[in-house]
This record gives sequence, structure tokens and C-alpha cells, in this order.
Amino acid sequence: MKIDLTIVAAAAIILAADHVFAAQEQAYLQPQKAAAILADGAPWSADAPNGRSFKLTLNKDGTGSIKGPMLFSLSVSWKVKGDTMCLNNTMMSKCLRFREIPGGLQGWNGDAPDLKLTRPAN
Repeated sequence: MKIDLTIVAAAAIILAADHVFAAQEQAYLQPQKAAAILADGAPWSADAPNGRSFKLTLNKDGTGSIKGPMLFSLSVSWKVKGDTMCLNNTMMSKCLRFREIPGGLQGWNGDAPDLKLTRPAN
């Protein structure tokens, strides 16, 4: 039996594209629901698109903190604005939409993935 590599490659592209389209079709959470999930006072592991990681803790009152790997700590505030949840501190200002992922939420800045928030392993 002879396998045509062109057909195999085309099938692989179709399967990969189908997975990407499925992720794009997944609805964003309402920002109030994302805020209710994230602002529970417990730390989240945050992975930024630039490769940096930190712990993010958000409280129900719109406050929170960021703790970096070198033991620095920064205050952060958050609020729901339109269809986004905005995070602000002296070094960052981001308004993101969120989708559920296994173990947490993936933030999106426009059409680009941004902060990935998951619960740290104990």
C-alpha cells in the first residue's frame, strides 16, 4: 500500500486548523464571571506572553498583589470595564477577555493570547 505524503500533510493541516477554529469559536466569559472566578483571594500562577511568570492574587474589593520570582511584591487593582477585566499597577495596564482552559483561564488581548492564569501546584 502506497501512502501519498501530500494527502497525509493535507490531512494534518486540516486537523490542526480544525483545533484552532474550535478554540477561536469558544466564547469568552462574561467579565463579571471571570472576575468572580479570579478575585477569590487565592494566588494564581500567571504566565505572561513574554515568558515571565509570577503569582497574582485578586480580592473581591478590586485590589490585589503580584509576587515575582525575586520576592518582590506590587499592589494591583482590577475592575470590569465593558466586555473586559482590567488589571492595573505601576508597571502594567491590561484589559483582557478570558476563556476557560483546564485548570484556569486564558486571557486574550484582542485576538492574541495574553496572561494564562492557573492554580499553582501544591
